[in-house]
Amino acid sequence: MDLKRLFSGQRNVFGLDIGSSYIKAVQLHRDESGYNVMAAGRVEVVQDDNDDHAKIDNLVTAIRKCVKSAQIKTKYAVCGVCGPNVAVRRFEFSTVGAKGIDQMVLAEAEQVCPFDQGQFIIDYQLIHNGRVNLEELGNSRQKNKTLGVLVAATTDIIGRKNQLARAASLNCVLMDVDGLALLNCFLECEKLKHGKAIAILSFGNAFTNLVISPENGLPFVRDIPHGADEIIDRISGEYNLSSQAVRNELYSSPDKDKNAGKFRSSIETGTTKLIGDIKKTLRYYAAQGGNAIDKMFVCGDFAQADGFVESLNNRLGLEVVLWNPFDKIRRDVDAQGAKILQEHGCSLAVATGLAMRTI
Repeated sequence: MDLKRLFSGQRNVFGLDIGSSYIKAVQLHRDESGYNVMAAGRVEVVQDDNDDHAKIDNLVTAIRKCVKSAQIKTKYAVCGVCGPNVAVRRFEFSTVGAKGIDQMVLAEAEQVCPFDQGQFIIDYQLIHNGRVNLEELGNSRQKNKTLGVLVAATTDIIGRKNQLARAASLNCVLMDVDGLALLNCFLECEKLKHGKAIAILSFGNAFTNLVISPENGLPFVRDIPHGADEIIDRISGEYNLSSQAVRNELYSSPDKDKNAGKFRSSIETGTTKLIGDIKKTLRYYAAQGGNAIDKMFVCGDFAQADGFVESLNNRLGLEVVLWNPFDKIRRDVDAQGAKILQEHGCSLAVATGLAMRTI
């Protein structure tokens, strides 16, 4: 979704995933053989719970460090947004001409988006050029419809991301939605089975992006307000450790797999609310006539924690697998970039989807 486009024509861009705990950057090159990773970076954000100004400074410092360490030369970044200030909705209209679609999408957004009028930006994408036979989507109706996905994001969240990029001497040339960037990355790397839907779960620190996509139809996107920070806070309290110490043991320590095993009970308990929300979302999707979900692919910073995928597999009642997009993407990076892709590739899916956008 082009929530914000400042330049026209072709630009050399990179995907910049600005999280509260980690900054991730990916730069790709595409040729006739597909995508090739040219640069990858991942940097932890120094945490300061007592000073809002320090938090912003720490984010900007981490962005600069990430871009520099990845040796990304371009200043043109594609960023993403998610959370309660972003709404992704599917729409279905009676067939409408190109001149009328903008007004209909705007009217729809004003009805379904929970934001104050005039305080959000809208964009939309038609599916199959806006004309899909509903029989192909498993619907018995025979008439054509104008189908698509609309996105609304508050000017506040877009402004904050843009300000962070500018403070790090970057130009945010396009704003996307994390869930749709995740889906774009997946569809470039994997194939959907006929008549089936898949779910993609990116387990972030503050939010979890859940995307459901049928083989031929409208994607369903939800940002769940539970993330790794909740689990880390639980472990911190149970073991009398600082949040930073827990992150170090889970993400950075040479014994991180062993440490994750030590915390496995806390991890399983800490995911109870998340799993409850995932189940509710899957039930809602099924009630809307969605295709049967064949498999769930899991990625994100916390996805590799010992027992996490297994817990989802056992408690959700469907096949859950760890997903690393770089298993299917060629790599042409330096030694540091190769190490990041090997150790943290499954946490870079959103940044990779952002990098797949063209300006």
